[in-house]
Amino acid sequence: MLPNYLYETLPYGYMTAGAAAVVFTPGYVAAMSGALLILAGALVWILRSEHRRGDRHKLQLKSGVLPFWVYEIQPFAYVIAGLLCWQLSHNQFVYPFALIFIVVGAQVFVMRSSQRKHQLPQAQRMSHL
Repeated sequence: MLPNYLYETLPYGYMTAGAAAVVFTPGYVAAMSGALLILAGALVWILRSEHRRGDRHKLQLKSGVLPFWVYEIQPFAYVIAGLLCWQLSHNQFVYPFALIFIVVGAQVFVMRSSQRKHQLPQAQRMSHL
């Protein structure tokens, strides 16, 4: 068992390590490895978030045009696309678009995080009783 503070920060650590690999390590292999690490952190975050949602009944009533996984992975895909454009492109005209991708992805992530109604993890709920 991991301490709670470490367990809760793991997805963010994965995504940060992946972003650092994309940005600071040259080469296509490092960039793709970093992108996969960001994606792994995103999947862990999505699964935990979905499991802890307290408003699932409202979520089932709303169904959008995009399939569940496409909708959920969208902000992370924006950030990955922006980081890869920034690192792999040698054209200075691509950098503003890369920055826009990163900012939009971060904004969508923050908006979704703030709108979700999460419950405490099961172990923490039991300890509060």
